[in-house]
Amino acid sequence: MSSKFEGGILAASDADMVASAYGDGVLGKIKGIEDTLTFITNVGGTSKIQSTIAMSNSVLGWPAIMTWSKSKKYAYLVENNAPTKASIDQVENVYTHFPSGKGVSVVDYADRSNPKVVQEKSLGETLQGVAINATDDLLVIASSAKGREIIVATLIDGLIDQTYAFSEPEIDYTLGGDVGIKSASFHPSENVFALNLNNQSIVFYEVIFNGENIKIQKIGSSLKEICTRCTVGNWHPKGKYFLTTDVNWSGSKLGYAFNKKGKLLSIAFDQNGNHKIASKISVGLSPEGFDISPNGQYAVTVNMRRTYLPQKFWFIAKRKTPTLSLIKIDSNTGKLTQLGEEYGFAGALPEDAIFDKESNSLAVAVFHEIYDMKPRVGWVDFWEIKDDKLYKTASQVKVTRGVHTLHLID
Repeated sequence: MSSKFEGGILAASDADMVASAYGDGVLGKIKGIEDTLTFITNVGGTSKIQSTIAMSNSVLGWPAIMTWSKSKKYAYLVENNAPTKASIDQVENVYTHFPSGKGVSVVDYADRSNPKVVQEKSLGETLQGVAINATDDLLVIASSAKGREIIVATLIDGLIDQTYAFSEPEIDYTLGGDVGIKSASFHPSENVFALNLNNQSIVFYEVIFNGENIKIQKIGSSLKEICTRCTVGNWHPKGKYFLTTDVNWSGSKLGYAFNKKGKLLSIAFDQNGNHKIASKISVGLSPEGFDISPNGQYAVTVNMRRTYLPQKFWFIAKRKTPTLSLIKIDSNTGKLTQLGEEYGFAGALPEDAIFDKESNSLAVAVFHEIYDMKPRVGWVDFWEIKDDKLYKTASQVKVTRGVHTLHLID
């Protein structure tokens, strides 16, 4: 069976480390292979690479570093971490030894075969994610920089114009740990965005235009500590519910190795601030990226399980095969129901998945071959949904190794 995926795909690849570097710090670099942004075209069941452009990006954040302007055909990509020196091939800790990135790049995809960088905007260090509003004239950038954790940028003709930085008062840097704003997502129709706060809580803000300036206003109280470790979030197409995954890694040194099953949470968003959890279900181990179908009927989580662990962790179970979980969404109540068992497939560190425009097909990013210490490629797998079940197709597109974030474009 071949894929029937409809729509273009942007795929970001981080070539600076292999998956198992999370466990042992061995990066496995290959000279001449660099970070890329790849455009995959899908027409009539045929998927192929139409263009590739060098673009620094990092797998070290959640897969929320990219967004898309439908009106301008522009991609916006956050450089959350920069590459290490070419001579460095082993580090003590990947989270602390990669330099911080500093900005957002704007890439013009009017000509899909010849993308061009049209703007590079420095916005400080520790950027975590980016999202665009429904009218394509605002960006929100998530950050962990003290005092400027929330950055709102105005767009004029698709380019970043004015930027406004705001602090999030609930962040306490004296506590240490993983604090800051870790991902952001704009509402499908309103100038409202949801934020991952400290990887444990969710908070909602509204953008308010104040003459020539912009301010933001919190909508209700944050939903505190609803996750062991929240990752990315996506709005249901109707805007009534906001969904997020909980990868369920504890803060202990080996919390990512002895974790329990992750979760998918559905939050009922209320414009008056009375937000509440509408539904919560267990999915597979280590669900990071996920997507909601455009018709609002399904969600799919990508369960990395423990495929990011080196071979020396042989004594830990569930290291060899990642899975997908297919979830039904009740659009009226936000209730989540898992459909069937998990669906296994091959590869290491699959972090993201996206539905196609028709809500019938799925693309899944696979970092590279499992236990390959010098991989040159990763790939995008394609799946089909039929009768509330997932079916893996024979379609696959090889891309630069380290593919970790996908975005559907028109």
